[in-house]
Amino acid sequence: MAKPAPNRKAKAREALGPGTPVERLFAVLTLASKMGMISAADVVYMLDLPRPTAHRMIATLEELRFLQKMPVKGKYAIAPKLVGLATSILGSTIVYAPIQSLLTGLAQKTGETCGLAVMSSGEVEYIASVMGQSPLTLQFQAGQKAPLHSTSSGQVFLAGLGDDELAKFLASGPWEALTPKTITDPKAMKDKLRKVRADGFASNESEYIVGVVGAAVPIHGADNQVVAALTISAPRSRRTLDEVHAMVPTVKTYAERMRRSIAQQS
Repeated sequence: MAKPAPNRKAKAREALGPGTPVERLFAVLTLASKMGMISAADVVYMLDLPRPTAHRMIATLEELRFLQKMPVKGKYAIAPKLVGLATSILGSTIVYAPIQSLLTGLAQKTGETCGLAVMSSGEVEYIASVMGQSPLTLQFQAGQKAPLHSTSSGQVFLAGLGDDELAKFLASGPWEALTPKTITDPKAMKDKLRKVRADGFASNESEYIVGVVGAAVPIHGADNQVVAALTISAPRSRRTLDEVHAMVPTVKTYAERMRRSIAQQS
């Protein structure tokens, strides 16, 4: 007689299998990473844990800053601290080596600082950076964060959002002016993002740091969503924005190589 197919709850228990307290904590984190947001009720149902235990696990992870409360009542999601830990692990693994090699190659070819950025908790986070060999080179440290609205990488991520998500972001403006050239008006931002979508890259002249020009191109994942941005930056005293624009085809070539490298590892 054929065995009945396991239900969703049984599959979750089999996949996550919490036993010891440590295993249970990791199971809750795994569940949060898979579901995006979780509640204590989700933990009770999916992991077959008593309700007091579920609340205690979530409270512990929140205290450790691995989970954070979300605007939705009773919901929690992965916190930036855990994202930063994952970024550090990624940077030390062999999976990351081909990407780092490509980033180094781009910096050597252009002579300028090149970086790889992801979107984390509503900000841009640089997970890798290689300095150019030219004088007056800029430096961005791994783990450094920046606003979405004022950076070329952030504008690449914004341009890749769906219409509903983008509308929500635009409704959050106006934004802080970091320099006299920072775009703070939602209508002006919408116009620029329309151009970013059409051009396939975003450029920046002193919007984030006075005297710095740069550009960013998207790196797409399997579902065609923007998963990362490849950036190039230079001091305005040595490079004009037009000169940075002239490097964009090279940056796009390296972005495509990175996309293929990421796809091979997935």
